[in-house]
Amino acid sequence: MAGSLSLGAGRVLWGQVPLACRSFSLGIPRMFHVRLTLPPPKVVDRWNEKRAMFGVYDNIGILGDFERHPKELIKGPRWLRGWKGNELQRCIRKKRMVGNRMFLDDLHN
Repeated sequence: MAGSLSLGAGRVLWGQVPLACRSFSLGIPRMFHVRLTLPPPKVVDRWNEKRAMFGVYDNIGILGDFERHPKELIKGPRWLRGWKGNELQRCIRKKRMVGNRMFLDDLHN
């Protein structure tokens, strides 16, 4: 009977060994970090160029009798107008448009 009590007590103590052997540098187990302060509010520029120009070409079809597509009003290289993709796709598209003179500036510099 005495052996069974010590065996049961040993199991209970053995279950607590990993928690008891923890280093104090690891903190208290199962205690979650609770944020007591709020982060400072972000300063956002509401009138930056991207936000100011949002929706600029939306009314062209209504006021302009649908003659021009907003894609046609974009200024930039011909192979980039109204198109989006990654750098490899952009280079392939440029190569198709300009051909062998694609890297002519890089060749002379």
